[in-house]
Amino acid sequence: MVDQAVSAVGSIVGGSASYAAGKYNKKVSYNAAVEAERDGAAQVLRVRDAARKAMGSQISAQGASGFQIGTGSALDALTESQINATMDALNVRREASARARGLRVQGDQAMSAGKNAYTAGLFQSASSVMDMKADWGAAKAGSTGGKPGPGMVVYSDGGS
Repeated sequence: MVDQAVSAVGSIVGGSASYAAGKYNKKVSYNAAVEAERDGAAQVLRVRDAARKAMGSQISAQGASGFQIGTGSALDALTESQINATMDALNVRREASARARGLRVQGDQAMSAGKNAYTAGLFQSASSVMDMKADWGAAKAGSTGGKPGPGMVVYSDGGS
């Protein structure tokens, strides 16, 4: 009977610990998601900075080569460079957002697993208590359900 009581308490404690772990893992994943977004934003700034420097060099080279800056094919080349830089920045932002979203989903899954483990622990505890109650009732009635319990000796009176 003591083992069933310990089992009941252990189920609740185990479920509670799993819930706490799920809650902690969710917080860690959400913090990592924020960091992924910040890293993505910093990388976007680096991409845009590199694009501006490259376009400055491009304008400088066009001027040195005798192109009329800001017209014709020189303008087309600059426009294409700007479009490519914008696409690079958008790709970086999209990838960072996807990483962050994945981390949040991972955190939500950890929390859900913790909640499920806690619920399972409560049901297991209730089951142990019900088994203990049934065993107690059988012992009180002088019956063990037809089977001797552990450590019990069955005596026969010789069939009378």
